Amino acid sequence: MRLLMSAGVLSAALLAVGCAQQGTEAGAATGGTTSTGLGAASDFTARDLDGKTVKLSNYLGKQAILLSFCATWCEPCVAEFPHLRRLYDANKAKGFVILAIAMDGPETVARVPAFAARNQLNFPVLTDEDSRITAIYNPQKSAPLSVLIDKQGRMVAIREGYNPGDEEYLAKDVAKVLDGSTAPQ
Repeated sequence: MRLLMSAGVLSAALLAVGCAQQGTEAGAATGGTTSTGLGAASDFTARDLDGKTVKLSNYLGKQAILLSFCATWCEPCVAEFPHLRRLYDANKAKGFVILAIAMDGPETVARVPAFAARNQLNFPVLTDEDSRITAIYNPQKSAPLSVLIDKQGRMVAIREGYNPGDEEYLAKDVAKVLDGSTAPQ
């Protein structure tokens, strides 16, 4: 009986993972936007790679923010980084910031500074070793995962995963948020 229940639980878990992956692929094919009008962003505090304390509230209401959840073990994150660097360079003077949230735990967090340098990340990289930020914005620990927050502090789009071409959808969403037009669709 216990074996049957475990097999049933395992089957349900595999089905859920398969559905989540299928949903991600479908979302990526349409630009990956999960939803719009997601509510107000929750504040958090974290340390950057220089050990400085960074609060999301320092940016809320002043800048458009992209939270980019990544990890040293995430190959799609590495593929997305050149596009994020260009997006940041093109829009930082317009009031846009990217905050990379490294989801590495205690066993790999020491690799994050070298990972950021190797990938030439030109925007702030924050560590989330205790998963507090991830628990708020990315409880499934998807990587990469992007959360776009408008200048009023509202989450307007969430994108899970990365496939070549997704950067075009993200750039359009950022442009809409920066010009104050309607939220991304």
